[in-house]
Amino acid sequence: MSIMKIDDIEIREADIFKILLDNFPDMIHSIGDDGKIVYTNKTAETLLGYTSEELIGKDIKEIYADRILREMEKGFSDLKEDGDKNIPESWLKTKDGEEIPVEIRSFSIYDDKGNFLRTFSILRDLRTVKDLQNSLAHAGRLAAIGELASGVAHDINNPLTVIMLSNEIMQKELESDMAHDEMVEGIKSQTVSVKKASQSIEKLANHLRNFSRGVEEKHEKVDLAHCIDDALFMTDNKMIKADVQLQNNIEKERYYVDGAPNKLEQIFMNLISNACDAMEDAETRNIAIDISSCERTAGKYWKVDVSDTGAGIPENILGEIFQSFMTTKKKDKGTGLGLSISRGIASEHKGDIQVKSTLGEGTTFSVFLLKATT
Repeated sequence: MSIMKIDDIEIREADIFKILLDNFPDMIHSIGDDGKIVYTNKTAETLLGYTSEELIGKDIKEIYADRILREMEKGFSDLKEDGDKNIPESWLKTKDGEEIPVEIRSFSIYDDKGNFLRTFSILRDLRTVKDLQNSLAHAGRLAAIGELASGVAHDINNPLTVIMLSNEIMQKELESDMAHDEMVEGIKSQTVSVKKASQSIEKLANHLRNFSRGVEEKHEKVDLAHCIDDALFMTDNKMIKADVQLQNNIEKERYYVDGAPNKLEQIFMNLISNACDAMEDAETRNIAIDISSCERTAGKYWKVDVSDTGAGIPENILGEIFQSFMTTKKKDKGTGLGLSISRGIASEHKGDIQVKSTLGEGTTFSVFLLKATT
């Protein structure tokens, strides 16, 4: 038995190792070949709300969220075969039923003959990180609204002008000597215009309120065509001012993903706005939006391409454009956070954003999003 002395107190090395594991800031557990928990540290007890006695011997499926059990079982099987596995995001389930997002790093332990014995996993609580990501994404939305403020004001001003003119016409007709029936028909016509203009303002106001809200959104089945239409609605005035021609033949009720609608809209709104800025000095100003199907390691995906005919991005900085505060825009145009936030949102949806660019010809950003399962 190996003994160490600390301040004249004899402590076994095994006890020191246990103390270190129990005080490790991340959750640690070990799973046997039968899928039962054989070890957990104190952090696991605190995080999950169980005692050590309750956790030891419990089936690993009981501490993972029900909706990812199939994925978890496959991961456990792969881990036993491959020897190690890193999972950027998974979901635990506490004793009270609360779901906790975690990052997992695991490896397998084998005997001298190569037979699997157990896993050893470190699980990091991602709640603080996700709160920060949500705050950053919210800040990005507000920044995007600020950047498009003049366009929003224009979109409100136009229907307001219609309402004011219609009101003035109705007042004059009421004060005129025209026949009753003619007056009624004239007023009816103006009320239709007022109603349409009011609905336009209401739509914009509701959209701004929903888009700018800071609460965490629940994932749901989302029609990508609807998200893209909303993004185009928000950037419409910017495209008009930039004299951009749009090619968008995406069909509704065909391309579905599981996600947060406002966050997905934020991705496309950012890419469309960036495309407009990239074509500021271009003779031809076209934006094309296309969707195609593809397969990646994690499954079947929709690939959404947003292409422009701008100046392109130099190859030496192409690999840096997703870094925070990195921007190719002119001074005072953009925060340098849009692409970083957008890629973070895509990653949160088990997707990614990639870019291809040719100087003098244009740029294509490809958004990969996992297809909806149902």
